[in-house]
Amino acid sequence: MSQLRNVVVRARKSSLFRDSFWALFGSALGKGLSLLAGIAIARFLGKEIYGEYGMIKNTLLMIAVFSSFGLGYTATKFIAESRNENPHRALLVHRIAQRVTLVASGFIAMLVCVFADYVAVWLEAPHLVNVLRLSAVAIVFNAVNTTQTGELSGYNAYKAIAVNNLIAGVLTFFLSVGFTYLWALEGAIVALVLSLIANCMLNYFSLRRELCRDNLQIKDNVLFKEILSFSFPVALQESLYSVTHWLNVVILIKLAGYGELGLSSAAGQWMAVMLFVPGALRNVALSHLSATNTDRTANHQTLKKLLMVNFVSTFIPFLVILILSGWICSWYGEDYKGMQAVLNVSVFTAVVNSLTNVFVQEFMAKNRNWYLFFTRLLRDVGILVVAYFCLLEIKHSGALIFAIVSFCFQTLYFMFLWFKYKLVMK
Repeated sequence: MSQLRNVVVRARKSSLFRDSFWALFGSALGKGLSLLAGIAIARFLGKEIYGEYGMIKNTLLMIAVFSSFGLGYTATKFIAESRNENPHRALLVHRIAQRVTLVASGFIAMLVCVFADYVAVWLEAPHLVNVLRLSAVAIVFNAVNTTQTGELSGYNAYKAIAVNNLIAGVLTFFLSVGFTYLWALEGAIVALVLSLIANCMLNYFSLRRELCRDNLQIKDNVLFKEILSFSFPVALQESLYSVTHWLNVVILIKLAGYGELGLSSAAGQWMAVMLFVPGALRNVALSHLSATNTDRTANHQTLKKLLMVNFVSTFIPFLVILILSGWICSWYGEDYKGMQAVLNVSVFTAVVNSLTNVFVQEFMAKNRNWYLFFTRLLRDVGILVVAYFCLLEIKHSGALIFAIVSFCFQTLYFMFLWFKYKLVMK
């Protein structure tokens, strides 16, 4: 009993534990409410229209990742390094990150509005032109929200992030359910936009409490170049996954139809829930792994703790979902026949992804961003090519084929990074 008490006391004193707790607290409730909202949207829209919703959301996320220019992680690293010793530099990082994010996301949103007609025709859904243009608004606010969260992580303001995510999750749930019931697909997109705007406002007020109060008028071109040189390969590797995932969505639409995309999107909801702990801890992991770069023993211990947390937090939910998968699929209605196998493969892939994320953050902390980009390029292109040729032969199980191919390549990538760390990085 005393040993258990000692473990609890040490955990409470650990900054990694405290930061992880607050990062997880808000995300848990927020993601749970988002999942319930997603189930409601799926039932209201039906498999075909929900497939269209999934396509729009995937397109939005693909574009939004690059529009933030990798500044979420960059802000975390640079602010964490300077918030105590040089708060003025942290303020400059904030200003540079915000301006670059607004310019990049605003330009990309404008392009989406201009070329929405062509994109809709290419996706064989010309009736979605106005919905695509509405989604362009979400691109800007999603990018700003990503950068803001990175900045707050740099200040270790994980409690503020938790509260903001919780409030945004509640708003997302009620807006999504109500607006989708009233206005179908258009209502679901409007709810998504409004929830992102609300999250940005909450993050804005949280940042005001953390930022240095000095009204700096100086510019730092050296810092600007340093930030961009770090963020550019990060933006490439993050957008690479989104682009290839979006292309996978297009292949599903072209070769298997929106129904298979609906199955894949529904299973993807649960995969996202499985990954909420690793996702919530990515900024925490980057901050703590960066802080122990010069101490190999501390760095390795931090890595092992993060691997254990990610494994436990995904493997236990995987077992629960595996056992209850038939019952879970029944929530979506008879229109989602064939979802159970897709769901089981997808959630097992999430376990592998959670472990991979830790090594990705370790390599990023050591500024191996270009290495990550090229290795992820091989992985994501491999998924795309193999899935395409498999679907040419077997079209009736498109969602399951994508899930299996993704699992195989994600497992190979995890093994590759693990061996690389053992041989070179440790």
